Amino acid sequence: MNHQLAGPGRVGVGQTPPDVDAYPCLAPEATFDFACKGCGDCCRQRRDLVLSGLDLYRIARRLALPPALVASAFCKAEIGQTGQMYCLPVLRLAPRGKNADCPFLDGGSCAIHAARPLACALYPLGQAIDPATGKAEYYPQTPLCGASAGGRSLAQYLQDAGVAARLGTDVQWAKACTQISGLLQAAGGAANPHFLPAVRRTEKALYYDYTVRDEFYPQFRQNMEVLLPLLARILG
Repeated sequence: MNHQLAGPGRVGVGQTPPDVDAYPCLAPEATFDFACKGCGDCCRQRRDLVLSGLDLYRIARRLALPPALVASAFCKAEIGQTGQMYCLPVLRLAPRGKNADCPFLDGGSCAIHAARPLACALYPLGQAIDPATGKAEYYPQTPLCGASAGGRSLAQYLQDAGVAARLGTDVQWAKACTQISGLLQAAGGAANPHFLPAVRRTEKALYYDYTVRDEFYPQFRQNMEVLLPLLARILG
């Protein structure tokens, strides 16, 4: 099964995920009583905080700044690996200071908690989305910290964390990135002479060509409608 993976501090776009089928998946009604205790430990020594386009947009909207400006100030762009090729543009939050803390860690608190990225909202869960079916599965990972919420179900945890509300958009993101990755790989990846212009245009469409005055998803859908035929022309 080809999954897009998100876990505590990582989102699977541009990465080679582990064998998610080896992890025990939780049913929605399963008990998941983890609760954040606000210590900030999961925000320290982080070099793996990967953003989706929706993540960047939500942070930008919170800060009332254009996404491209937020990315230039707080992120590092790279070309991530998909399978055996490096194809998709990826944004990571750039760690800060000698401890490599998340740049939005302010003392022991998150300065953008209401707009925190998916990987942070999921913690300590991993999320696997099958782009072919849109099915999302969740599996527990050993937390570094936390307390007990007393019998809360997985479904309630996802609702409380804001993960359930954004799932439809995250599924469409996974599908689009899988399609774009397929186009870039089929064209030969970095061996294609037009690869870098294609990747730069993809990065703009996925991350930057949004206004925070308008909702994310209609803009994302429009960007993809323009990008996909454009990539076909660029890549030849």
